[in-house]
Amino acid sequence: MADEAQKADCKDGFFRCLLNPPKCSLLRMIVIGVLGGIIIWGGLNTGMEWTNRSEFCMSCHEMTIPFEELKKTVHYKNRSGTTVQCSDCHVASSKTPTDYIFKSVQKLMAARDVIGHIQGTVDTPEKFEAYRLTMAKRVWDRMKDRDSKECRNCHDFKTMDPEKQKDRSVVKHEGAVQDGKTCIDCHKGIAHKAVHHLLEKEQGKVAAGQESAPPPQAPAQPAAAPAAEDKGIAPATPTSAAVAPAAPAAQAAAPTQAAKPAPKAEAAPKAEAASAAAPAAAGSTITAVDWSKVPTRQIKVFYPGQAGLEWVMNKADHSSATDISEKKRACAKCHEGDANEVGAAIVAGKPVGVSKTVMEPNPPAGKVGFIPVTFQTTHDDSKIYFRFEWVPPKNGDKKMDPKHEVKLAMMFDGGGTVDGSDQNGCWATCHVDLRTMKDAKDDKKTKYIIGADLAAGKFMDLIQYRSGKGEKPVDGWVDSERHMDGGKSQLKAEGKKDGNKWVVTFERSLAGGGKGNHAITPDKVYNFGFAIHEDYTSARFHYVSLGYQFGLDKPSPGVKNYIDVQKQ
Repeated sequence: MADEAQKADCKDGFFRCLLNPPKCSLLRMIVIGVLGGIIIWGGLNTGMEWTNRSEFCMSCHEMTIPFEELKKTVHYKNRSGTTVQCSDCHVASSKTPTDYIFKSVQKLMAARDVIGHIQGTVDTPEKFEAYRLTMAKRVWDRMKDRDSKECRNCHDFKTMDPEKQKDRSVVKHEGAVQDGKTCIDCHKGIAHKAVHHLLEKEQGKVAAGQESAPPPQAPAQPAAAPAAEDKGIAPATPTSAAVAPAAPAAQAAAPTQAAKPAPKAEAAPKAEAASAAAPAAAGSTITAVDWSKVPTRQIKVFYPGQAGLEWVMNKADHSSATDISEKKRACAKCHEGDANEVGAAIVAGKPVGVSKTVMEPNPPAGKVGFIPVTFQTTHDDSKIYFRFEWVPPKNGDKKMDPKHEVKLAMMFDGGGTVDGSDQNGCWATCHVDLRTMKDAKDDKKTKYIIGADLAAGKFMDLIQYRSGKGEKPVDGWVDSERHMDGGKSQLKAEGKKDGNKWVVTFERSLAGGGKGNHAITPDKVYNFGFAIHEDYTSARFHYVSLGYQFGLDKPSPGVKNYIDVQKQ
């Protein structure tokens, strides 16, 4: 009867049971336990969230060092007004139960920071710098283990709009999905001072099997080698940003100093205008071509400074070096869209690449970072034609090469005969030990190709226009050294400054004809690049293109840096 009475009392009401402990002890314990758990959990969570505030992190004064770095980045201040706090990246979100468990563990691990604060491990800027890489590696390893969950709380491959991204970002993100990479694999150093290049040096990771030792030496050049001021073109290179590729997409690029836009395709001059150009130095005139019917390609030539092939292919300097060497991704695939930003940063003497290297120690006053060039090419049964049109920047007072206001040079291989040329065009000829470059040994060393073999076709065909009065076009080549004559390709070159623009045209036989001349045939794809010396410049103070390809009547729509040379 007593049990039945107790049950009746419990049925009468929840609170009567709570007020009658002898009769409802089990229920009371459950309720008190639940309420107590809520209070304890609420207290812990409140404490956790309170300690997650950046203001709390700043109570350890040494944390003001990385926080001030964060405040200078797009993750803290941007046009949309969104921002992240310390805990958003260094603790975890709590969107799922497992995240909350991890978050709790991270808070326990944070006790180590308190101990470090008490011991004064990083209590001065000097100590912080000495310990920075060690701390950074811990964070990188944790984020990689978590598949960059902290990044993906805000960013998602599925919701990215490629149309609003730079070329190199699209390529990188596509590659990340294909290769199973996570955000932190590429995006280190986006919120704090970049030190990941120290990690690469520490691990000795150098792309393409190249060592960190000095670059291979080309055979010594004869004493009669041409002088820099009168002969040839200066080194051309892929890019920095790599440079800035290499810089995170979130970081803003240096502002550019652009020349006036190149004319659009429909504005291409008619045959009469082309034939009115100054005659070639040899006294003959280039065959009339109706350039209005030839497709145009807009190409940005940019200022490279002292960037050489060894720098570009070193992962510690250029984060995309592995993509170039292993994935066989052409430099233009990433940088055709932002070559102007790369050039602007270099010409301004700004640090570029993962290693934050200054490629131009002496920024030329007033020099712009890039020039837009309208490029056209066509062929007939026996000849190929190249046309370049651009608006030059304003000329300065200094004339390094007073004889030539403009020199335009183009190099191409024999159809994949030069290693790496399918990614970087003619940049296999540019090295860091050339004259005027950073590691120059003397003032006579010019372009060369490592492992060149003239007989086997492992060389670059070289043609060049010079604006000096009476100057013949250069018909040469580059193998173990640079040769500025000797070709027999029936080369003709015309150039004219027409109003506010320059127009340079080449005519060359498809068959070539001499030592150092490649035959151009329909069955091959040729890798090329070109450079422009404007404003009476010489040596490396020129503008260079990325690497491109051409083939005769051979469409290749899937290759971004390819140009189909259609027969006229």
